[in-house]
Amino acid sequence: MMMDETMGYPDAIETEIDALADTKPEEVLDETVIEDERMGSPELRVAQRSDVGAIRNRNEDSCLVFSSESGGHFPLLPFGLYLVADGMGGHESGHLASKVASRTATSHILKEIYIPLLTSDLPPDEDEIEKILGDAVQSAHKAIYNPDPSKDGGTTLTVAVLLGRELYLAHVGDSRAYWLVDGDLEPITNDHSLVQRLQDEGQLTAEEAQHYEYRNVLLRALGQEDELKVDTYRRSLPRNGKLLLCSDGLCGLVSEIKLQQIMNQSISPHEITDQLIAAAIEAGGYDNITAVVVDFCF
Repeated sequence: MMMDETMGYPDAIETEIDALADTKPEEVLDETVIEDERMGSPELRVAQRSDVGAIRNRNEDSCLVFSSESGGHFPLLPFGLYLVADGMGGHESGHLASKVASRTATSHILKEIYIPLLTSDLPPDEDEIEKILGDAVQSAHKAIYNPDPSKDGGTTLTVAVLLGRELYLAHVGDSRAYWLVDGDLEPITNDHSLVQRLQDEGQLTAEEAQHYEYRNVLLRALGQEDELKVDTYRRSLPRNGKLLLCSDGLCGLVSEIKLQQIMNQSISPHEITDQLIAAAIEAGGYDNITAVVVDFCF
């Protein structure tokens, strides 16, 4: 319905106009700032890089990233799926194990979490998401496990799912997940390695662990035993920060102080991954090197 300007405004609208006219400029500014904050769109900037390193002839690491953002009147929650798998060196099918494990886990998570998000108004509850991640790792384990020693293959697997401002992880092995909050880089996952157990029991210092003869021996990995225990973690994310998932070709050679310095830079995730790989190669590059960096803003 068109309204003739000569008719004037309805009484309710005139009342709102009069109230707005009495509003102080700084009050309008404050409301505008609040509205701008509400209108801000979450942002996930992601980069991955996997390098064979300076010594190895074959890259047995695998990684995968999947991020989803949406707009409109009914936006989906920001969703991210990030994986790092490190095929076990010395095993005949380590590179195949990491590939199959990462893709099997990805398929399971997308089917059980992401696809349902497209048709449902509500995401799965937190306990259900943790269970789905654990089941995804178990599915990956079953996909590569073979009791025949001649067809031996194994891999680590670290999986992170970001849904809104909640972070969920499932983890087996000695690849790692870190988060950078307020400038501090902190590990989220715990290594399932002999050297970590000896440190936990006070038999090795962190410095001794760097040169320990059996520092690459894993106590838990996919594809090695019939039964597998999976660690799961849950974190609430701040408004801004970064995530790092990496194989031990990075965190086993580059100190956490150096990792923190690189991660703290105000540069793109692609530039950060390049610098992380370069730091590992400079430190010797004795293993394959993989890094996934997520820069998030809500």
